[in-house]
Amino acid sequence: MNDNNNSSVPLRADGTPKVRFEVMMRPAANGVIEKAVFIDGEELDWAMDASSLMEARAMGPKFFRAVQADIIRHYVESVSEVVGRKVTVEDIQNARQTGWI
Repeated sequence: MNDNNNSSVPLRADGTPKVRFEVMMRPAANGVIEKAVFIDGEELDWAMDASSLMEARAMGPKFFRAVQADIIRHYVESVSEVVGRKVTVEDIQNARQTGWI
């Protein structure tokens, strides 16, 4: 972890240091600019299958909501794995605003 030796790193309620959480634009393999999540300076290796989401949308709102929920669950699990502890959707939303998770 890059920033944890810095005294300005905020601490979680249990006293452990938070890690940097950033959403930045970067060029994708196909030359398109896309959003990428970086946790403690490392890019989160996570992608969403947009075609599956669009297929679910065509099948109706019930399917679309189910696929959205599945995407969110997998994303939260991925962030939790990288951070090294269980995080919530709210933790991620706060991290997007504060820059720390």
